[in-house]
Amino acid sequence: MVDVAGDVCGVVSAVLEVGKWLAGPIWRPCKYLYNYTTNFKNLEMEVDKLKNTRDEVERKIIAAERNVEVIKQNVKDWQKNVGETITKAEQLIQEKEIDSRCFKGLSPNFIIHYKQSRKAFKLKRDDIDPLLQQEGELSPVSYQTNPPDIWLRPSENYLAFESRNSTVKNVWDALNDENVFMIGVYGMGGLGKTTLVEELGRKAEKDKLFEDIVFLEVSESPDVNKIQTTIGNKLGLKFKNENESEMANKIYLRMKDKNILLILDNIWEPLEFEKTIGIPCGADRGRNKLLFTTRNLDVLERMGSTNNFQIGILNEEEAWTLFTKMAGNIIQTRELHSLPNDICKECKGLPIVICTIAKALKNKSRPYDWNYALQELRAPSPAKFTSFLEEDYTKIALSYKYLRDDELKKMFLISSLMENNTSISDLFRHVVCLDVFDGVNLTMKEARDRLDKLVCDLKDACLLLDGFKSGQFAMHDVVRVVAITIAYVDHHVFTPRNDIERDWKNRDKLKKCTKISLPGNSTIISQLWPNDFDCPNLEYFHMTNMRNSSLEIPEDFFTKMPKLRVLNLDGLQQSSLPSSIDILANLQTLCLDYSKVEDVVVIGRLKKLKVLSLLCSNIKEFPMEMGQLTQLRLLDLSDCYDLKVIAPNVLSKLSQLEELYLKGCCIQWKIEVLEQLKLLSSLSSLELDIEDEKVLPKNFISRELIRYNISVGDWSFTDLLFGEHEHLRMLELIIDPTINLEELCVIKNVELLCLAEYLDDENENEDEDEDEDNLKPSKFNLQSTEITPLFNKKVIFPDLKVLALKNIISRKIWDSELPSSSFQKLKELILRRCTKIKFVFPYAITKNLQQLQYLEIKDCIDLRGNCCYRRNNRSSCLFCLS
Repeated sequence: MVDVAGDVCGVVSAVLEVGKWLAGPIWRPCKYLYNYTTNFKNLEMEVDKLKNTRDEVERKIIAAERNVEVIKQNVKDWQKNVGETITKAEQLIQEKEIDSRCFKGLSPNFIIHYKQSRKAFKLKRDDIDPLLQQEGELSPVSYQTNPPDIWLRPSENYLAFESRNSTVKNVWDALNDENVFMIGVYGMGGLGKTTLVEELGRKAEKDKLFEDIVFLEVSESPDVNKIQTTIGNKLGLKFKNENESEMANKIYLRMKDKNILLILDNIWEPLEFEKTIGIPCGADRGRNKLLFTTRNLDVLERMGSTNNFQIGILNEEEAWTLFTKMAGNIIQTRELHSLPNDICKECKGLPIVICTIAKALKNKSRPYDWNYALQELRAPSPAKFTSFLEEDYTKIALSYKYLRDDELKKMFLISSLMENNTSISDLFRHVVCLDVFDGVNLTMKEARDRLDKLVCDLKDACLLLDGFKSGQFAMHDVVRVVAITIAYVDHHVFTPRNDIERDWKNRDKLKKCTKISLPGNSTIISQLWPNDFDCPNLEYFHMTNMRNSSLEIPEDFFTKMPKLRVLNLDGLQQSSLPSSIDILANLQTLCLDYSKVEDVVVIGRLKKLKVLSLLCSNIKEFPMEMGQLTQLRLLDLSDCYDLKVIAPNVLSKLSQLEELYLKGCCIQWKIEVLEQLKLLSSLSSLELDIEDEKVLPKNFISRELIRYNISVGDWSFTDLLFGEHEHLRMLELIIDPTINLEELCVIKNVELLCLAEYLDDENENEDEDEDEDNLKPSKFNLQSTEITPLFNKKVIFPDLKVLALKNIISRKIWDSELPSSSFQKLKELILRRCTKIKFVFPYAITKNLQQLQYLEIKDCIDLRGNCCYRRNNRSSCLFCLS
């Protein structure tokens, strides 16, 4: 029996399945058509929502950009997609509106409606909805970063000066050298050190020389926390209430083994980089570098920086280039004439002064503005800094403020009273009795060493400069202005810069005065004396170059200065000193160089005198009264050509004497007077000429002196000229058979030795223009036989650096068996008219002369020629070395 019901159910079920399958495709078009209006309404609503969301995100972006933050890339991508999606949606909505107007009153096109409805639905579902959902994931829209520092931007004000090209190159080479860690640029305030290193930083940034470059000003009062915070911010570190030690650890980990340049500007004191700040300084420092600027070389050296480069002032052409750039076209104003050029010259090549003055006058076309500036530069008041340069001078004054001790400060201020290219030896006489040096009972040698160190430190601090010659110093004019201002304001030091009516005639101010320094042509004393000149606290009085002055020191002049300790009247034109000088019970230094003073008896009453200098004066006799100067430690009678007599038993009474200078005097020495020098147990420096070697006491020069320049015999006949030597110990001897060189060898520390023999009397008077080939025979033999060597095992000078021989007839200079240590320091050897010498060096001695740099041989006829040998350029004459 057939199951009809089951079959019917199966057919119905199959039909339903087919119906369901057909219903999807049929319904979807119908659904889009049916929901046409709804889909577009939903689209419009979502577009509005998306626009609002977009606007909100854009407000966040604007706020972030104003805060110099970087917008995230996904936010930028979202913005782009939103813009494109809104454009698509608005186009579709616009098409729908156009179609609605076209089919108004007519039957719609179902195919077009279907497509539009379908697009609207999918645009909302697939594009707009995801963008709205993504908006919640965008926050925050930005992140903070370090924007490029302003100093890294190209600077229009930077000028590449030729005088600094070598410094720029040296620093740049050091930045590229992987073996260099610390680099220093130093110079006086206002030279443009910061500008220079900023330009090098910009170049390093452009060339991608480092991963990061950090610039920070340390200043005179370094704040470690601020330094760490600045470095951390520049390197992207975030600090949250960490202490300095924790911050140092973070910086250390951030910089370890990296390639980062730190430019630390305006360093005044050494910094503990690794321990305190966190900058790696050991083997793990990687390729990091530290570039410093400072005013003091000593600061760099104390931090271990060895690649240090100094910058100086601009030359005249460079200064004018900078001035014209800063002042602009105003300098072409015809009415100003030469004023711009005159003012630029008065700026003395210092960029900070040039820029300040030029900018101040940039828009000033009236000549009186420029004349006022010129007057301020030429004659600044010591009472205050000039209005134009007050800020700049104050910055330079910081160099003085941060000198590390009072010794340096005192020395700097006294140095400002000296002329440029003053010798350090002259400065010593001004300061040795002014309580400048710390410590008591210093010997002259110790005080000189201390002074040399202080001058060197002031040069390292760029407050003093090198002079024209070795052993001299100078000071930049702007620094001198600052120093004199400080000296007046803080220490009541008066100079020609002080206003006569306001300062000099103010009795209250003058009574506080501690130091006076005036040029010899000054009329200030004449205007003040006697009613307005009262200086009860004066310790230092200095008048320079009085040789062209008509000033006559009044007899009672020194009654107004009872505390005077240092008196220097250079070139005084009076033959006798004012009688009131003997009331200067505290006077310790008296300098009357180049004076016409003849009568010095009154000086013997100055019982506390320690330094007496009468160099090139008209003194004829050193009288018995001078024996009262039992505290005297330095006596200089150099080049007193009229001085013929030193009274008996005077020198021996100067028991404290440490330095005695008698070079260039025509003293008629007696053996008993010279014997007195042997009694001066403290004597360490001696300069004198003894024309008659017969009065030379035995063992007279056996003392181990620290400094000496002793000439024995008549050296007027010789043409040996040595120029300026830095040697401390020089000995010139005219030899005759009564002097044995072995006796001279007790002088172990001689550095420059000149030996010569007399000419015959008849030859001495021959015409100087006689042919040099007609050589004059010697009067004496140096040794008992001609074959005896000049120098043997007993006659050696281990410290000798220069040896000059003239008219020596010995056949040999050196013994062939000299110790290996003999003459190892010899740098120069000069032979003149040594007629019998055949060989300069035996082979055995050449190995000892590794320091020899200069060899001159002239008129040594047995050598058959003249030669000049220099080791530095590898040239030599072979026969001289045979």
